[in-house]
Amino acid sequence: MTVHAKVNAQIEAPGVAVQVVDYRWRRGEEIFELEKDYVLRRRAHPSKLGVSAVIGGRQQPFGHLMFFPADVSVQTLAAANDERVQGIMCRFDHAWFNSLAELPREWGPDDLARCLDLKNSRIDQAVQWMGMEAASPGFASPLLLESLSSVIAVETARYFMGDDSNLRVRTRDGKLIPSHLRRIVEYIEASSHKCPTIDEIATICDISSAHLRRAFKNTTGHTIHDYVENVRLGKARALLSETDLPLKEISYRLGFAASSTFSSVFRKAQGETPSGYRCRTRQ
Repeated sequence: MTVHAKVNAQIEAPGVAVQVVDYRWRRGEEIFELEKDYVLRRRAHPSKLGVSAVIGGRQQPFGHLMFFPADVSVQTLAAANDERVQGIMCRFDHAWFNSLAELPREWGPDDLARCLDLKNSRIDQAVQWMGMEAASPGFASPLLLESLSSVIAVETARYFMGDDSNLRVRTRDGKLIPSHLRRIVEYIEASSHKCPTIDEIATICDISSAHLRRAFKNTTGHTIHDYVENVRLGKARALLSETDLPLKEISYRLGFAASSTFSSVFRKAQGETPSGYRCRTRQ
């Protein structure tokens, strides 16, 4: 069977279609995928799934970010349980993608394993941005999608050519070296509006969440959770003072579960409500 999908939002541009999707499958189901186009999928949460692919006779877990090559079949084992997964799907036209990216002619087991657990911070950020454009289109959205699609095609080619300078941070004496700390900070701040979760940052950095927390605290004296929250509040202040977006939309963009949660967090940090801050900064 193919995976069940409910499309919540979508947008298209030449060469690419983007959807915000809820995927679901039931316990015992086996999923078969064979795409005629190149497809990228990004899961909203990086937790381990109860379904895995079979590649070269080996079990291969699905990662946070997955790339499905055109005309290459992917088969899973029977799902361990019922699951529902939120995600973003980017579908790239076969001919368009090949015109920009030189990819392997034959996809071996090692290549496919890298496909299903793709680790590249720039691709991850581009897919997030495209998902937000699908959920809330703005001025020149198709042009923006074309630009982001080109970035993804080039970065994908580099990834499989071995020219991948992804984060993949390492520590020394329990601390992050300055260049790696800088790259983590840049990744957090570069994410369009919504800040990544600590688990997402750890996945991109290729280290455990616990290791990332310790190393960040040892290096900066502050927790990475506090840093991410400060960046998120900074984005909130900018959206409140510089846009007319309703509070519900701002809370969604920043990853809050509800606008009431956003208002509570903002008031605790700023000493005033989001509406009060917006009015004060626009006087």
